Amino acid sequence: MTIGNLPIIGRAWAPSEKRNVLLPIAATMAFGPDVRADAERQEIVVGPGRGEPWDVMSFRGEGAEEAFRYVMAVDGTRSIADVAREVGGDVDEATAVLQELYERAVLRETGGVELPAVVFYEHLRMESKRAFDKWGPSPMLARFASGPVTRRFALGYLMENYHYAAAASSHQGAAVASMPTLRLKTAFSEHLSIEYWHHAWLKRGLLAAGLTEQDVERAHPLPSTLAQINQLRWLAVSDPLAYSACIGIGEGDPMASSSVARFWDRFAEHGVLPEEAYGPFREHDLGDCEDDHESFGSEAFIERGGMTATEQARVRARVLSFSRLTWGFHHEMVDFYGSAEGPAFFTPEG
Repeated sequence: MTIGNLPIIGRAWAPSEKRNVLLPIAATMAFGPDVRADAERQEIVVGPGRGEPWDVMSFRGEGAEEAFRYVMAVDGTRSIADVAREVGGDVDEATAVLQELYERAVLRETGGVELPAVVFYEHLRMESKRAFDKWGPSPMLARFASGPVTRRFALGYLMENYHYAAAASSHQGAAVASMPTLRLKTAFSEHLSIEYWHHAWLKRGLLAAGLTEQDVERAHPLPSTLAQINQLRWLAVSDPLAYSACIGIGEGDPMASSSVARFWDRFAEHGVLPEEAYGPFREHDLGDCEDDHESFGSEAFIERGGMTATEQARVRARVLSFSRLTWGFHHEMVDFYGSAEGPAFFTPEG
């Protein structure tokens, strides 16, 4: 997949290199909801008190005992500097340990200090994923993993993805105009130049599955699909940072390639649609990972510098709202397309 439409001069902007941006030592750390430290086992457990945890982080090997001392000194009132003093340790070591846990949404900042925007972004990406764990398992993903998957269910998934792609230019164009710097406008123009035609590519898959041009024209996105699209349209004109975060969370990166490939392998194993139908959708998702589309989301935060507590709260609320809409889509997919019998696609009149 080519990046951008600049065959003569190449890319008109360069993605930022990864930099080691640190939390301020004045940041106050507290455990997030549903997080507890097990001193005896030197583990951090994420999840409800009963049942299987969502995540377990074990501290093992050289330096693990010292690192876990910093963890045990976190009480919701101590800053990073205070934690280091409490255990008689080094403040740089304390920052490294606690920042990793903050970026994994194990810790949260409660002191209201300004934080580096890019560090907050990493925290928010993981927080949105942990929100899915808290809200409950995805019935849609469970269907694809274990079945039953009917032709109607699989085709419905492709149709909703088509609607989402077809709406991309309606918010990406607005986002270009609202970005605060020329560099970000250029970056998001490139994002639009990559994505604007993908709906036509994906439509070939729908036609290969047996739908007609008239079917595709009549089809309407599920209310939850439309809600996600409209959230992006609103954020594109009102909140470039929150929009960027939603793009970053929703797009793929190279590290996600293997899990995306496994999803589509499982999709194919159900054997309800020909490869000509789902192939464009699979290649689209894998291409987004290969081209690191997540980086478009992070660039706005890298440029932003610092974020106040008020800004953090605003962006968090809007991003988690988008995540909640996505979670709702997973449920509505099963509610509408779950039965083998029914219309091939959604229309408002039913």
